[in-house]
Amino acid sequence: VTTMLRDAIGHTISQTKGMIKPNLTLDEFMSHLEPENYNQRGIFESGAFVTQLDYLLYNMGPRNEYNATKEEKVRRAVELLQRHFDVLLLSDYDRFTDIIHKITGWSPTTMKQANVFDGDLNYSYAELQKIKHLTEANGDTMFIDAVKHLYYGHLEHLVS
Repeated sequence: VTTMLRDAIGHTISQTKGMIKPNLTLDEFMSHLEPENYNQRGIFESGAFVTQLDYLLYNMGPRNEYNATKEEKVRRAVELLQRHFDVLLLSDYDRFTDIIHKITGWSPTTMKQANVFDGDLNYSYAELQKIKHLTEANGDTMFIDAVKHLYYGHLEHLVS
């Protein structure tokens, strides 16, 4: 089983591009990451936005119902990754596809780009700081750092 994760802040910013309710402010969009809202689903009707850490742990269900610390969430998420994923890469699509081709023997094919945002993104310094603070408080930054330490370079023998 393979997966690719992204930088915590970059993932969150990317999610703001696809807001289902386009009239939401960034504060409204990010409200579910506030500590007092940890037990809630993402704010969309389908619970569509959760961080990568929360999605791995809770899928689309209520988040952190038992008030686990961010350290415990990261420990459990890393355990799940190690138990269930063979190939894990971080934010490097070209490297990811290269490794998949080498593992499977598949030939590269050109695919139409999808899920592409072509608008403008404008964030104030305060908004970016809020995203940074909330992803750190939720454990997402710590999670991606743990993934980097555990998985970076673990497949180098396949691309050399």
